[in-house]
Amino acid sequence: MFFKLALKNIRKSFKDYTLYFLTLTFAVCIFYVFNSIEAQKAMMSISRSASAMLQTITQLMGMISVFVSFILGFLIVYANNFLIRKRKKEFGIYMTLGMEKGKVAKLLVAETFLIGVLSLGAGLLAGVFLSQGLSVVTAKLFEVDMTGYTFIFSPDAFVKTIIYFGVIFLIVMFASTVSISKYKLIDLINAEKQNEKQKLKNPVITIILFILSVACIGTAYKLVLKNGILYFDKMLAFEIILGSIGTFLFFASLSGFFLKLIQSNKKRYFKGLNMFILRQINSRINTAHISISLICLMLFCTIGILSTGMGLNDALNDSYKYCAPYDVSFQANGDVNIIDMFKGYGFDISKYIDKSVEFKVYMQSENKLTKGVIFEKVADLVPENYRAYYMETPLFLIRNSDFNKLMLLQGIKGIQLSENQVAIYSDYAATYAELKNCLLEYLDKKYTITISDKIYNVCDTLLMDGVITTPSSGIMLALIVPDKLVEGSTVYQTILSFNCNGDRKSTQLKLEDDMYNFLDKNKHIVDESGLIASTGETVKSIAAGQKALVTFLGIYVGLIFLITSAAVLALQQLSEAADNRCRYEILQKIGADDSLINSALFKQIAIYFLLPLALACVHSIVGIKVANDAINEAGGINVLTNIIVTAILITIIYGSYFLATYFSSKRIILRSKA
Repeated sequence: MFFKLALKNIRKSFKDYTLYFLTLTFAVCIFYVFNSIEAQKAMMSISRSASAMLQTITQLMGMISVFVSFILGFLIVYANNFLIRKRKKEFGIYMTLGMEKGKVAKLLVAETFLIGVLSLGAGLLAGVFLSQGLSVVTAKLFEVDMTGYTFIFSPDAFVKTIIYFGVIFLIVMFASTVSISKYKLIDLINAEKQNEKQKLKNPVITIILFILSVACIGTAYKLVLKNGILYFDKMLAFEIILGSIGTFLFFASLSGFFLKLIQSNKKRYFKGLNMFILRQINSRINTAHISISLICLMLFCTIGILSTGMGLNDALNDSYKYCAPYDVSFQANGDVNIIDMFKGYGFDISKYIDKSVEFKVYMQSENKLTKGVIFEKVADLVPENYRAYYMETPLFLIRNSDFNKLMLLQGIKGIQLSENQVAIYSDYAATYAELKNCLLEYLDKKYTITISDKIYNVCDTLLMDGVITTPSSGIMLALIVPDKLVEGSTVYQTILSFNCNGDRKSTQLKLEDDMYNFLDKNKHIVDESGLIASTGETVKSIAAGQKALVTFLGIYVGLIFLITSAAVLALQQLSEAADNRCRYEILQKIGADDSLINSALFKQIAIYFLLPLALACVHSIVGIKVANDAINEAGGINVLTNIIVTAILITIIYGSYFLATYFSSKRIILRSKA
């Protein structure tokens, strides 16, 4: 009986449920899509390292999904409360006709269950098909062919989605039951006549709070522009808190301040239905400033994540250009012959090698040559957080002849040094502008370096081409020196870099598998030699994995924040329309025609949607600026392109919710004339 009545109610109120249903469906779809990544390995021929990266991405997406489920849970509970509020009078009539509160609650639970099942089914169906598109994106990021493509279905993501949303809907059902049990019959019957309590009516207080909010936001902007966001410390936390407080105070004070400001212009205030529109907006902001503030902050996060996330991919692309100059590199502690070392352990790596260079990285133990001999000259450019590391760690030495052999292996011209000349080498500087600027400043000043009581001129060219294949930049700072200069120095590390024979990619993958199996059975080798092995394919996989992680997390969290913000605003305005239907009826009675009412409704909803978005955009101007400065340390981003793409996405989704809200509100308000 309850399910029949619930189904009948859903059919009757289908238009009222449409926005709720579509939001839930979209949320379920996104949740499934981004939790189905691991299943995509089945149709990709990828390396062991790429498989490990996909596993890591899957685990991180799972952790983020817990956070996302809380956001979606809040949205669903909020939307359900809107539906209850909108139907208070209907529930009051049920109770007047003799239906007990418990049965009304059961009816509501049945309706919630049916909507949940329908949206879950539709969302999962859409998610299964959309996840195929994500498979193509993943394959492109990992640079694998799609010849083995098959239709992908992820049982794990399917079950996880059902469990997460099942728990959320159980909570919603419980909350609905509790909510109905608290209402009195008289409150349900007179629901449309009840107004929300108003707060902060005193104009003096609102003006003071508005000035205080501007001061907080302005101070937060000034501090974050000065200090940047490269390091997450107490100062950055303070800036975030200060900006958030300023945002809350801004919307808490806006209603009174905004109304007084517009009222000062009598001509505009009394034009058409402006007075009614402004009073409506003032009333809504007054009672919902907390949720509007949260929406503003979520929109700010959405703009920031989507704009800078894609830019971070560009920076990662630039940084990894210098991380794989050779097919394979092995690193071992001390002065060893790496090929002979492996032969001694029963593993012949020479069969994988075409051309190779083995070289030593030296450090002076007696004179304790440190990076400070360079950085102390440009100390004002060295970040305070890195100062101790930059100044005190050993300054490594590489022989000129070894460096030239390494460049020859890449097909690059080397450098010829005189007996009293050295050159500065840093592959970090190729991707970290901060370090590069320090070293270029040093070279520009024509400083000399004293090594073992002898003065050396410094070559005016900064060397940055890679000498080692590694997932991260290999050598932060070293000197390329005449061969004789390293005599008597300690060998810190031996490095073997080589290109593979035959089909280089296939040989790398074969070596990767063989090496993994060998070291898995001989774990003591790593402990004894400090061995680090990297292939170009491993570096590519890690780079692809990081790009995929940034892309997926950015889109995942950005879309969830965006639809949550838009949906909450939409539900608030639909609730406002339902509550204020009688006010619009009065406007009709005193002579306002439909076109005037429609125009007033459009302006009201447009202003309500634009207010949090406008402040979020202002926040984003500063946020993107400091994020771009931070990312510039790893390459730089195309800000304009990213902002345009983000703007288009927000316009489509946010604009769609705005239009859906307007047409639904229009239908609710004009229903009384039908």
